[in-house]
Amino acid sequence: MRVGFFAPQVGIGSSKAAIDRACYIADDLGADTLWAVDHIAFPYGFSAVYPYATHEFGTSPDRPLEWWDCLSVLTYLAARTERVRIGTGVLVLPYRHPVTTAKAIATTDLLSGGRVVFGAGVGWLEDEFTALQLLSFADRGRVVDEQLEVIKAVWTQERPSYHGQFYKFPAISVTPKPSQDPYPPILVGGNSPPALRRAVRFGNGWHGLMLLPSEMAEHGARLTTLATSAGRAKEISMSVLVGCLLTKDPSVYRGLDDPHRRQAMVGTVEQVVDQLVAYRDAGVAEIQTFVDTDSTIQAADQVDGMEFFLREVWPAFLAT
Repeated sequence: MRVGFFAPQVGIGSSKAAIDRACYIADDLGADTLWAVDHIAFPYGFSAVYPYATHEFGTSPDRPLEWWDCLSVLTYLAARTERVRIGTGVLVLPYRHPVTTAKAIATTDLLSGGRVVFGAGVGWLEDEFTALQLLSFADRGRVVDEQLEVIKAVWTQERPSYHGQFYKFPAISVTPKPSQDPYPPILVGGNSPPALRRAVRFGNGWHGLMLLPSEMAEHGARLTTLATSAGRAKEISMSVLVGCLLTKDPSVYRGLDDPHRRQAMVGTVEQVVDQLVAYRDAGVAEIQTFVDTDSTIQAADQVDGMEFFLREVWPAFLAT
């Protein structure tokens, strides 16, 4: 199992210095992936509720998080790292035209020497769709299906053209092509049945969000059934986004209910290792995480938390 971390591009800890430090630590201490995440605009007073966890996107809808641009950060990660993979975790496809997205990802794949992982999702914040005057929120699944068809065509064809319901264009030249052959791995994010079907139809992997190990195993069984029916058995990997809260107090984990255990691995080094083992045993190929610590450890920020994880937790897990 691999491990990847969010780049510090979200919230009060966002800074160039923090991203630089995260890149150095990830390359030096054996992280597998650094992930950039996506939102463009948070309308003040937005009403949508994040469907995957209990936390807010900021202290309230009237005080949203600072959020740096996903694709700009991805390109910066390419420049500041040498070994670690870099990925979109995930890019909300309806926010951009698919030809623009295909060109940007292919360019960064070339600049990084073929290290991009392309995570793609449909989005959840309807207020953001409205503010950006995007295609209908209700149609976003079908929009993303067309986008993935367009993106793959742009990456693999010399003269791609497309004639769909939402996107239409004649034969065009779009360069460069990606470094990876035939293109960067595509991870389709989302916990819904359509997301699983989309992963089998278009992807190299399915990316779950804040699910318990038992739930990942259940989704994995459904994914295997779908992939086998499509002639893609054993071709679709599984990854999951789940936070991490490290403490020296073993009672913290025991006091949590399932909604809080679902959104983060919580506990001492030994307890978090046990949770990592459970995800591995459920068939997860990569954990995507961000690391917080409580006052018993007192890491200064999430980058320090990432370093603590890579020095203390990950070696203990790899030894299991």
